[in-house]
Amino acid sequence: MDERIKKTLRTLQSEFPVLKELKDRFYLHARRMLRTPHERDFAVLRWFPASTKECFVDVGANQGQSIESILLGQPDAIIVSFEANPVLGQKLAQRYQDRRNVQVVPKGLSDSPGNFTLFVPSYKGFVYDGLASLDRKAAAAWINDRTVFGFDADKLAISEVQCETETLDSQHLTPLFIKVDVQGCEYNVLNGGRKTLLQWEPVLLVEGFKSDQRTVRLAQELGYEEYYFDGSHFRKGPPVKGENSFLITPGRIKDYLQWRKRRTQ
Repeated sequence: MDERIKKTLRTLQSEFPVLKELKDRFYLHARRMLRTPHERDFAVLRWFPASTKECFVDVGANQGQSIESILLGQPDAIIVSFEANPVLGQKLAQRYQDRRNVQVVPKGLSDSPGNFTLFVPSYKGFVYDGLASLDRKAAAAWINDRTVFGFDADKLAISEVQCETETLDSQHLTPLFIKVDVQGCEYNVLNGGRKTLLQWEPVLLVEGFKSDQRTVRLAQELGYEEYYFDGSHFRKGPPVKGENSFLITPGRIKDYLQWRKRRTQ
């Protein structure tokens, strides 16, 4: 989408917050009807086995986009979704309260349990949940005259939300797939799940994998290699488009090929 169009849409939703709710509802129902994931990478999940023992883990639920995309490929999958912002977490928990296979946990995951402050920006009263950050300056930096027409700095506000974190290892899950998108804290999430990753070797979908060399070293230490999904197959190496990398162990790549073979027979 053209950047000027994006800027216009941001400006409109800031002026008329109800447009955001309408847009979210439209996309939710449209994706369900058209069976289209919010990101192409999630299309690969249709080749994964339907399991009643292993689960799909969503770290950084945001508006529930990943939950919906997982359900498109795996409608009966056990999904455990974590959202550090308790306001968003409770909202999602209500949305999926009738889905027995979806559990929303209004907590974040990190490399140690604790409490922290999440900084959430709003402009003219419109809350930009997706821009929330542990860094106050980072939370405020994205909304400016380059991204919104007629920007007025006096109408930008930053609220503080108290959040709770636990570790992935403390959840005692049996994951087959884990998506991690947590605004630069991906290393902390994975570092807090070393035992889980070593034991179950889940396929990982990580945003900004190489932006933090600690994550790269951790992946190598745990036996993971970088892949991307080209819309049809996994390919070894960094993504050609987008910011998501799949991290997969050699054993799981062999499993994937067997899953795909069985699904096509």
